[in-house]
Amino acid sequence: MVDAIVLAGGNAKGLAQVPAKGLVPVNGRPMVEYVVDTLSRCEDIGRICVVIPVEHSFNGALKKIDVNVASGSLPAVAKAGLDFLEAKEPVLMLSTDIPLITPEAVSDFLKRCSTKKAEFYYPIIRYGESEKRFPNVKRTYARVKEGRFTGGNIMLIDPEFINRNFDLIERIYELRKQPVKIAKILGFSFLLRFILGMLTIGQLEGRIGQMTNAVCVAVETPYVEIGVDVDKESDLQLVTVALAGGQNE
Repeated sequence: MVDAIVLAGGNAKGLAQVPAKGLVPVNGRPMVEYVVDTLSRCEDIGRICVVIPVEHSFNGALKKIDVNVASGSLPAVAKAGLDFLEAKEPVLMLSTDIPLITPEAVSDFLKRCSTKKAEFYYPIIRYGESEKRFPNVKRTYARVKEGRFTGGNIMLIDPEFINRNFDLIERIYELRKQPVKIAKILGFSFLLRFILGMLTIGQLEGRIGQMTNAVCVAVETPYVEIGVDVDKESDLQLVTVALAGGQNE
């Protein structure tokens, strides 16, 4: 079994008047509870830790979880979760804004990860798959030689990967909206080839692995729910309708 950490903080960004993104209501229920409920029904998941910046009373069905009240940057919150669990083995980390995720999606991702030895696994979804399931979804795609892909909102990560690279991860997170400065870290030549779609997935894995002194693997998944996150009002409407229709059951 794999332990899981749900990162339930973040700014609600006008989605609702709540102190944390995980508390944005969807059909009368906080988003974070959909994610936790999915994990609790997944036979491949062990302990579940929710990291949230405020006190929150989960409903009775979700009592068998650990809650760690912590705030700060995303990397700092992730590390707080790892420290809380005293994790030594790889941990599944999930953002709180993917309420459509299913136990099958989680198990399939973990199964695909098990075929390769790495310290960091990240899901990617091929262009067109999300649109087939949810025609109104809007995702950002990156072009590589194998096609166009978007990223998911879960990852399987070795605690040592974060401990060893925490300063680098914090730096990149702080510069996430400053592409020129990020380019200096990645290298302008590498970034240019990426923008032009000249790189392969393997080359991207290799560059990130070189920077972090680790084996990093992109895992293609057919479960688009992993990548349908709630960042804006249209996203919230989409998941509200989908969950009302029972698509997460």
